[in-house]
Amino acid sequence: MLEQKFHTLSESTLISLADKIEALDKKSELDVEYSDGILTILIESSSKQYVINKHSASQKIWYSSPFSGANYFSFDENTSKWLDLKGDELENKLLAEIKKVL
Repeated sequence: MLEQKFHTLSESTLISLADKIEALDKKSELDVEYSDGILTILIESSSKQYVINKHSASQKIWYSSPFSGANYFSFDENTSKWLDLKGDELENKLLAEIKKVL
């Protein structure tokens, strides 16, 4: 994939994830921030934190969860989704974990 396409896809994905998480957070239990290709989600009650960022060199989105650990996701051209090696989709994984917290 061309570098510019990676940046466009990863940027829009991370912004979309931030927006969706903020919409789920009805009681303001999370501190969600996106800046310079890094999405951080702090769980206020426990100070546990997610860090999700784009990694240009490998063209992957790196994912660090306080619950499921580290992982990375590659863009699948066939499905237009970010998938890990097991076929799990980034958005589904993150939103499922966040819903358990909330």
